[in-house]
Amino acid sequence: MGLGLGIDAGGTATRWRLADTQGQCVAQGSVAPLTGHLFSAAAEERARQIVLDMAQAVVKVGKPLGIIAGITGLTRETPAEATMRAMFAETFELSPDKVFVAEDMWIAYLAYFELGEGILVYSGTGSIGYYLSEDKQVIRVGGRGNLIDDGGSGFWIAREALKAILRTEEESPGAGWASTLGTCLARALGGTDWNVVRSFVYGGDRGKIGSLARAVGEAAYADDGTALRILREAGEELARLANALIKRLGPRPVALVGGSARLHPVVSSAFRKGLVAPVEFIATDLDAALTAARLAATLNRA
Repeated sequence: MGLGLGIDAGGTATRWRLADTQGQCVAQGSVAPLTGHLFSAAAEERARQIVLDMAQAVVKVGKPLGIIAGITGLTRETPAEATMRAMFAETFELSPDKVFVAEDMWIAYLAYFELGEGILVYSGTGSIGYYLSEDKQVIRVGGRGNLIDDGGSGFWIAREALKAILRTEEESPGAGWASTLGTCLARALGGTDWNVVRSFVYGGDRGKIGSLARAVGEAAYADDGTALRILREAGEELARLANALIKRLGPRPVALVGGSARLHPVVSSAFRKGLVAPVEFIATDLDAALTAARLAATLNRA
């Protein structure tokens, strides 16, 4: 049976799907976050171990004859792309021409649009606005990482929530953590002591910090005013990305995707309200890893 392996590697997890030539998903799973930031030998070794962990799970079902992977932080036509392709080819014992790797947004875009059709705004651990032209040229806005921006992302939401609670604590000790948002964050952090908070934030990676955004969503569903404000502002930040691309490309359908965009309806509501043009708005969640797997299955025929 010809099988294709699709991979969607984000900041929180690396999701994989195995599909047959009919497009049916025959197996799925997830492993640790995989990144294209192969800036050191240690980072490369970690990536190799993650790919190996995935392979061990995949081959229990069957060996893929083609692989398509979307990997966060990966830039095409760079040494990292060649290294990642070789890594997959060696681990799965495939010819390199049966492995296609690109940034995760490339795969996500094709899950929603034909080339050149629409604008994709993604909010996961990070955030980005993305357009893939008919001749496969990429125009991106945002996506510059949490140290510079990533407005409206899970990391951004978590940071804004922590900042709000800690500033309230400085002004009125006990009031911040006693709020609904504070309670939800404390539960996710494992405590309220500064040493606990500091260890969680500075001892983890951006994906771990971004995971705190779920606590903000939880508080918003309990009508916490601060949480609702932060998520409303997140929607506005994400709308800014869409508007930047609309200004450059003209009105096109816009898809708002990613886990952080689904934390609470206020995010998509603020996003839609903030769009500068009356364009078609798509808020349906599609499986980018499965899209990649279906495309990978067709590599078997090439």
